[in-house]
Amino acid sequence: MGERARELLILIAGDIVCFVTAMWLTLLVRYLEWPSTVRVVEHLEPWLWLTAIWLFIFYSAGLYDKHTTYLKSLLLSRIVNTQIVNILIAALVFMIIPFGIAPKTNLVIYLGVSIVLVAAWRLWLFNYFSPKTSHRAILLASGPEAIELVDEINNNDRYDYTFVRIIDDSAAEATPDFESKLVSLINEENVSIIVANPRSAHIEKVLPALFDLAFLKFQFTFLDFYKVYEDTFDRIPLSALRYDWFIAHVSQSKSLVYDFFKRTVDIVLSVILGAVLLILLPFIWLAKKIEGKGDALFMTQDRIGRFNHPMQVLKLQTMTTNDAASGTWTNEDAAKGNQITRVGAFLRKTSLDEYPQVWNVLKGEMSLIGPRNDIAGLGARLAEEIPYYNIRNFVKPGISGWAQTNQHYMGTNISPQSIEESRVRLAYDLYYVKNRSLWLDLAIVIKTFKTLISRFGIKVKL
Repeated sequence: MGERARELLILIAGDIVCFVTAMWLTLLVRYLEWPSTVRVVEHLEPWLWLTAIWLFIFYSAGLYDKHTTYLKSLLLSRIVNTQIVNILIAALVFMIIPFGIAPKTNLVIYLGVSIVLVAAWRLWLFNYFSPKTSHRAILLASGPEAIELVDEINNNDRYDYTFVRIIDDSAAEATPDFESKLVSLINEENVSIIVANPRSAHIEKVLPALFDLAFLKFQFTFLDFYKVYEDTFDRIPLSALRYDWFIAHVSQSKSLVYDFFKRTVDIVLSVILGAVLLILLPFIWLAKKIEGKGDALFMTQDRIGRFNHPMQVLKLQTMTTNDAASGTWTNEDAAKGNQITRVGAFLRKTSLDEYPQVWNVLKGEMSLIGPRNDIAGLGARLAEEIPYYNIRNFVKPGISGWAQTNQHYMGTNISPQSIEESRVRLAYDLYYVKNRSLWLDLAIVIKTFKTLISRFGIKVKL
């Protein structure tokens, strides 16, 4: 089992123990007597159902995030606010479902008890149950992605190793007798992990010696830099992209089961979202009339579909004019006088402007989950600037995707606003193209829920 999987299982198991223990202590405090078996059992069933909901809320609140290391004060604040949300949800559940118990006072007591237990578990006890051995590592790679990896690993104590040396191509080239000096460095620094770019010409020369030490003498663990980067950041390092990478990692269909299930979910949820849109349309139309800007309710956009085929999508208009094939960023549109309306800002924040695209989903041109497709003009502009950019269109585009739920764009924008942001988005999109699965799609749905909430300024509070 990998370090991340083991850490996640321990966290979840500990949280469940805290929830159940807090229930037992709540009964002890509430009735001032040792809880009887009958009383525990009648509370245990609804509490187990609530625990499943609470774990989902913990995930949405970022308490199981892979890379986030909270300061203790910030972690405590996150736990308190998340548990308040959990208790409110529990109160709503008890109002709807007749479990046979009336836990109003219990929930108040439980709030305080659970916060203390979860905080103690997360802040202090977890380190005892999940001890980490600090390994010393060397990085043999060049470029900004190598610097990015070192910065992440060495400044985040959730990882069980630290880079003690970075050797890039220029340093390797300038070092006489590089192989023997590298072996000496490994021994002197007591290195147990080497992360290396196997494509580097200098690494290829010393691979026989490293192979002997790693796989025959078991002196250290040898890891592929590209794989470590991908596992650390959940995106593909763009420096890894070559023709052979796409041949090895990109396929048209993952499996018949996945394709069938994904299409079924697309159809069912699109019908539901379409019904919601029909209910809201009169109110949106009225709000646009009151504001008096961008009178058109709908607009069509020329976009790039799967396999780079042109397609048209239907959207709620959010700007004063419709530039359906624009090749510009939002700030460039504003400079030309095309402004986002107040109603449009709300539609964008809630993603309601995207709902008409369920029609494209029903037609099979799009999916609910997948890389966001570009407006035709902007997509052509990016394809000229970024190598391999159009490979992201290898799968059906989606209304929500891995990039939208993981990348933080410039300012308050909800899409890339520069070439560099688009490069990072491509890295996330290619991660999805390579690793797409039902579990990854489910993770995107949950993260989409979290992203929508964060747009209303409650990212930290939830």
